[in-house]
Amino acid sequence: MLPWFSSIYTSLTTRYLAKSLHHGLLFSGVKGIGKFQLALELSHTLLCKQSSVQGPCGQCQSCNLRQAGNHPDFHILESEKQLGVDKIREGIAKLIGTAQMGGNKVLLIPKADSMTEAASNALLKTLEEPTLNTYLILITNSVNKLMPTILSRCEKHTLGLPTEQESMQYLVQKGFNDVSPALLGAYGNAPLSVEDALSGEDDFSYRLFSDGMRALLAGDADKQPQMLANKWKDNAGQVALWCQQHAHERFMQRQQPDDYVRYKACVDAVKTLQHPGVNKSMVLFGLLKQFQR
Repeated sequence: MLPWFSSIYTSLTTRYLAKSLHHGLLFSGVKGIGKFQLALELSHTLLCKQSSVQGPCGQCQSCNLRQAGNHPDFHILESEKQLGVDKIREGIAKLIGTAQMGGNKVLLIPKADSMTEAASNALLKTLEEPTLNTYLILITNSVNKLMPTILSRCEKHTLGLPTEQESMQYLVQKGFNDVSPALLGAYGNAPLSVEDALSGEDDFSYRLFSDGMRALLAGDADKQPQMLANKWKDNAGQVALWCQQHAHERFMQRQQPDDYVRYKACVDAVKTLQHPGVNKSMVLFGLLKQFQR
């Protein structure tokens, strides 16, 4: 269990063992703090035949099936794009009737905000009148994207960021010994986002962005705005947010009008890049020109 969620995990498992846990749970919070990991661990506890406040026993038949990845009463609903009504109905159908293992049934929806309106409406009846021994766990990075009717039928848990010390300790334990507070801040102080960026095969990272911006600010002729804009266009939204963070920090440090102008340009670029069909390279070029000496 992630250490910053140990308290809420203990609270939820205690309530479950006392038979007072709500059947519909919603975990919300920023990306990269471990909401899915918390939901998984709780799911394992709900499925275990001998669970305790410490969690699943890890030895019963239910735990063995879960560890093998083929527990018949545990279902995760995911989709590359939106979660449509057919996918939701498919998940709901698996909850009907008695659990095959004679215990609980758990349906986990990692990206609940990707449900279409029809899918949300299809889920409502199950949230209102769940079958016996059924638990639904929804996860979202943005509560505002969920229908009010879904929100009203779930027990809501807003999960906060871990402290900087907790994040740093976690990353060191994962083998990342050179993470700075600045790097952590670049990923919204979300340790799992930093872990993904440093361990993944993504061609774009904050370090690459920092190297490019450092060269741009130094007036390196090989790092002109147009070249960087073309190179970074597939990550334009992230680039604009990092530029905004950089400009904000500079303005807070120096209180110079030029820094505020750059910050305002970043804010405008972030908004512009949210529109579909926008020329991302052109928007980035205009933004990066603001930083060029």
